[in-house]
Amino acid sequence: MMDGMPLLLSANFHVFGAQHIMVLCMIAALALGIVRTARKGTTAQCRCLKFILGLFLLSYAAFVYIQQGIEHNLTWQYSLPLEFCHLVLIACLISLIRPFRLTAEIAYFWGFGGVLQATLTPDLTQGFPSWDFILFFWGHGATLLAIMFLIFNRKFKPGKGSVARMMIALNAYGLVIGTTDAVMGWNYGYLCRKPSAPSLLDLMGPWPWYLLSIEATAFLSFALLSLPWRLSALSGKRNRALSADR
Repeated sequence: MMDGMPLLLSANFHVFGAQHIMVLCMIAALALGIVRTARKGTTAQCRCLKFILGLFLLSYAAFVYIQQGIEHNLTWQYSLPLEFCHLVLIACLISLIRPFRLTAEIAYFWGFGGVLQATLTPDLTQGFPSWDFILFFWGHGATLLAIMFLIFNRKFKPGKGSVARMMIALNAYGLVIGTTDAVMGWNYGYLCRKPSAPSLLDLMGPWPWYLLSIEATAFLSFALLSLPWRLSALSGKRNRALSADR
């Protein structure tokens, strides 16, 4: 066996280990191809890419439930689509089928604010070729790729007050799912306890204080994600003002 193969076929997963870096590079390379096609591809090519992305998202969801059913692991505690990343995936699917500003904003802000962070710090213990590893990066990777397509193909632009809307939606999610978790003894969204694997939450203090840290981090992330469009709008106004003065 080649010297590098044991690193790529490992029973244990390590954040930013060889497996993690390789899959991140694969997602980045696919994202570049999607951006290029979304911006410069023909209508038929974009339609085909949209179909493929939607198929990847749907097949991921179907495979997860099939696997859990085969292994007799379908439970209310772990199988409901109530995780933060699941809602982003659903928003991506809806936006791919028919564009709505709210679902597109959820896909963009929640996706890059949450799904991207989860992809960088996965809650995984098993490495490739375990199904946990494959399904995690299948779902999260496909979601991020769909977001890239939505941004560049539909000329996405956050609406006025988008940051406030996303914060209201985030707090509504936290209130409803957090209450459900507390009543049922679940932990969807990690609202009752942190993931077992190292994550950004480890830097945010103990429960429940890390929930306040999430709130502040989310607001900062959403504000930064809206910045490119704010700067573009200011630049447009400045250019129009200069043109009017001439």
